[in-house]
Amino acid sequence: MADALMLWRQLLQVQEPWMVLDCRTDEFNRCMDVYIGVEAPRSWFGFGRGKPVESGPEVMWRHIGFGGWKVQVRVRPPLGSELPRQQWAGEAGMPFTRALDRQILSLLNEGVGMAGVCTLLEVPMGELWRYRYALDKGQHGVGEAVPAQEAGTPRPLSAVLAYFEDGVKPLPGSQVPSLTDPVWLRLVDGTLNIDVRVLSLQLLLSRIRSQVAVIADEEVRMMKLRDLHRYFVKNERMLSHELQQLSKEAA
Repeated sequence: MADALMLWRQLLQVQEPWMVLDCRTDEFNRCMDVYIGVEAPRSWFGFGRGKPVESGPEVMWRHIGFGGWKVQVRVRPPLGSELPRQQWAGEAGMPFTRALDRQILSLLNEGVGMAGVCTLLEVPMGELWRYRYALDKGQHGVGEAVPAQEAGTPRPLSAVLAYFEDGVKPLPGSQVPSLTDPVWLRLVDGTLNIDVRVLSLQLLLSRIRSQVAVIADEEVRMMKLRDLHRYFVKNERMLSHELQQLSKEAA
């Protein structure tokens, strides 16, 4: 058992004061539960253990799978302490660890559908819908590469564009402006209004504008820009009226 705990500690990169306390295998469901907590301190002179660390309620997140096995991380943080910030842990109320979180966002950002994400990463649809709802409502964010501003203060979209300047390139012969063109920022933040004749675009644009207004996380907001850009690429033929207006405004 000691070897198994050490292996999971290395795989998950668990560092002190956190320790892998136990791991339990469900062979029927091919699932591994890894229990992480804070180890009780040693007594004087290193003999035995001191008083046990009083723990708060257990929280659980689904982690990246290993070798076809599902992995669930169960954590009991010390009573009154914050949840761990490591990649093997997640946010309170969310179903996934930060490591799995970023994989899911990457797939969504590339246009993979919800069903596809569930199949590729073997995550339940119900948990994925809960995750996606939190993203859309600005209740959850995963971006770490761009320094955060004050909590609750959305970064200007121009700053998001500057960071993601290697965005989606236009298809050969396409009339759709590149994702890096400022016209998309203006369209999403409402500073540019165009005459929209296609009902589905009206609904999509209204939804994205309302979502971006409350989303502070840079990567999640960029995902919304990509969704709008991807819609234009896929439906270019029926959006000639709208594209003519965007082309005039494009840099």
